[in-house]
Amino acid sequence: MKKLLFLLIALCSTLFVQAQNEVMKVNLGDTVVTFKIADIHEITFGVEEEAPADTTLFHSFNGYITVSTAYFTDSYYGDAAKLAVYRTSAGEFIVTFSDPVWGEAFFGHVSVGRELQATGIIAMDNHRGGVTEYDATLSGPMTTPVITIPTVMGGTSITFHVGAAPEALKVAGQHKGSMSVMVGGQFGPYTNESVTHTITANEDGTIDVTIPEYGLTGTVMGDLTLGTYTVKGLAWNEERQAFYRDYSADGLQMHFVAVKDGATTLDAIYDFSALGTLEVKTGEQGLTIVNNFQPGRMPFRVEATFVKSQGR
Repeated sequence: MKKLLFLLIALCSTLFVQAQNEVMKVNLGDTVVTFKIADIHEITFGVEEEAPADTTLFHSFNGYITVSTAYFTDSYYGDAAKLAVYRTSAGEFIVTFSDPVWGEAFFGHVSVGRELQATGIIAMDNHRGGVTEYDATLSGPMTTPVITIPTVMGGTSITFHVGAAPEALKVAGQHKGSMSVMVGGQFGPYTNESVTHTITANEDGTIDVTIPEYGLTGTVMGDLTLGTYTVKGLAWNEERQAFYRDYSADGLQMHFVAVKDGATTLDAIYDFSALGTLEVKTGEQGLTIVNNFQPGRMPFRVEATFVKSQGR
C-alpha cells in the first residue's frame, strides 16, 4: 500500500513538472509568440473593436443656403446653416452640415481636393415628432458645396454658400399678401387680400419687382383693375434700409380700367411720368412694398402698400 501511494505521488509530480514546462506557440504571420501554459489563466475569443479615430476640426463655416427641388428653384432658406470639416488621426476627412429647416447631415471618408466628394446621410424633421434619414451625396467646392437628396421632393439640392447672404437674395421669390390703397391721400383704404408680387434678385445686387394685375372694388371711381408691370433695377438704399427706385423716367405703362354702375368710364394705357417710386423693405411686419404712382395726367396720386402674409 505504501509503495502504491508513493508511485501515485511520483506520477503526479512528474505530470505537474511537465505541465509547468509546456508552452503554446501562436503564429501571427510575421512573428511567432510563445506563452507558457502555466502562465495562461484565461483565453477569450471575440472580435476586437476598432478604436475610434481622433478627429480635429479642420475648418468651420457659417453661411446661407439656396434650395432647388422638382417644385421650385434656387429658393433662399436663411442664413443659419453651418458646415464643418474634420480631419481624423488616420488622415481622412469628415464633413458635417446643419440647418434649422433642412436638418443635419454627416459625410465620412470625404475626398477633399478642388471639389468635395462623398456619400452620407441627412436626418430631417418628419413633422411627426421624429426624424427620417435619407441617403445623400456631397459635391462641389468647399465654399459652395452641394448636398443632393434624390428621394426628397422629387430630388432636392441644397447649396451652401459661405458668408452673409446678399440683401437681394433675402427678398427674392413670390410673395403673397394684402394690398391697401389710398387715393389722393384721403380716399380709402381700398383693399385686396390676395395679391402676389414676384421679386427677382440680379447679379449686380439689385432686384426686379413684378407688380401683378389686381382689382379694387367700391372706390370713388367705381371698381378698378390695375394692370401688371415690372420695375427693374431697384438698388439697396443704405439710408432707407430698403430697395428703392424712382421709375418715373423708365417709360413704364399700366393698363387701367374703371367701371362704375356697370359702365366702363376708363379703359386706357397710362404712364408714370408724373410720379412713380417703389420701395421694398423688411421689418417687424415682414416684407412690405410701397408703390407711389400717378397714372398719366390724372389729378390724384395713389399709394399702394403691400404686406406679405405671415408664413408665406
